[in-house]
Amino acid sequence: MFLVYGLQKTGISIIKLLEKKNQAFKIWDDNPLVRKNFKKKYESKLFFNPTHDNLNNFKKIYVSPGISLRQKKFQIKNKSFQLHRDLNLYISNIENQKIISVTGTNGKSTTTKLIGDILKKNNIKTFVGGNIGEPLCNSLISKKKFEFHAIELSSFQLETVKDFDSKISIITNLSADHLDRYKNLVDYINQKKKIISKNGINLFSIDDKYSRKIFLQKKIKNKISFSILDQSADVYMEKGFIIDNFFKNNRKVLINNISRELEGHFNYQNILIAYICSKILKLPEKNFIHVIKNFKGLPYRSSIIFKNKNLKVINNSKSTNINSTINSIKNYSKIYLILGGIAKEKNFEILLKYQKRIISVYTFGKSATFIGNKLKKSLNVKKFVNLKSLMKQLMKDLKKNKDKSNILFAPACTSFDQYENFEERGKHFSKLITESLNK
Repeated sequence: MFLVYGLQKTGISIIKLLEKKNQAFKIWDDNPLVRKNFKKKYESKLFFNPTHDNLNNFKKIYVSPGISLRQKKFQIKNKSFQLHRDLNLYISNIENQKIISVTGTNGKSTTTKLIGDILKKNNIKTFVGGNIGEPLCNSLISKKKFEFHAIELSSFQLETVKDFDSKISIITNLSADHLDRYKNLVDYINQKKKIISKNGINLFSIDDKYSRKIFLQKKIKNKISFSILDQSADVYMEKGFIIDNFFKNNRKVLINNISRELEGHFNYQNILIAYICSKILKLPEKNFIHVIKNFKGLPYRSSIIFKNKNLKVINNSKSTNINSTINSIKNYSKIYLILGGIAKEKNFEILLKYQKRIISVYTFGKSATFIGNKLKKSLNVKKFVNLKSLMKQLMKDLKKNKDKSNILFAPACTSFDQYENFEERGKHFSKLITESLNK
């Protein structure tokens, strides 16, 4: 008997696959409203409230990524059950398909979509999903037959995996994140390292010290390094050229025409990864060039949602950590910076290194005061309960400024104090901006 714990889209996909395989299971979600909706379809006897005392009733417990495995109820000595994520069920059922897996702290969603777009451009039937868009198990219940899977994996999904082995495994970059869910940074990085393939090819950034350290480990075989900073990398970016020293010595590929949605220095890593994957799979270079020229990005990831001669508005609701916010700040000046939600990190004062780029900071949500206190000595900080009240003040301030400027929504926090997820937060911000600018 299995238990599916957490009934959002990942849990739903697990249920559908278990039903397809005629497996017996129970279900639960801590949110009573979610349970109420599920009772319209499933009998009450299927619902089972997991506690510290009853978990040994199950062989496997599939826990949604949003639920921490460090809850007290899971800390049982001599437990007879296995804690799994959807990734465990996925890899135990997948056959024949070739997997390209992507993890990292920032850029993994864009990288995954970019790889998927290139494969599709080459008429390869490709599933794109995981921590992005479609849950992993949806690929196994689909009537479509996929030749390749391009999947984004979070640290949470990788937690319970031991022998994951994909054709290409990618770590985009590593920096502090999710420290509210892990003991420390080392613990977080160790989860990410579980993506490393024994038989496939591994791609590592060497631009941050954590990824570089992993790349230099001698026990890891079949590896390729990439960089936007270091010319010693196997493949690196310099002055609009990809310099390839892995597939062909000192080969230069001109990258002078890319989609607006791949603009920004941080996106060069994503482009390099896509190039390397194309070369590994021996795909025509012209198709790689076509995709990066016409790429349509994912919503709420440094998306430019408004632009005129005096103002640009950037919606990066996906920014849930400080490093992601810094990557956005580096691309702009004269910034009205919006931060807020639930802070996962404490070192917001690192943003003061970029204070010359920032006009004012607006904080909102649960961590508004905490963030504001970290920055107020050197920056003009205004604190608000929510985005709606923040927007009213921002529009007043904007009218006083006749210089060209940028509104950057890069919260550096999770959204769960006021929103279901970062997508809902990003959608609300776009709505508020549109309404405010049209008044």
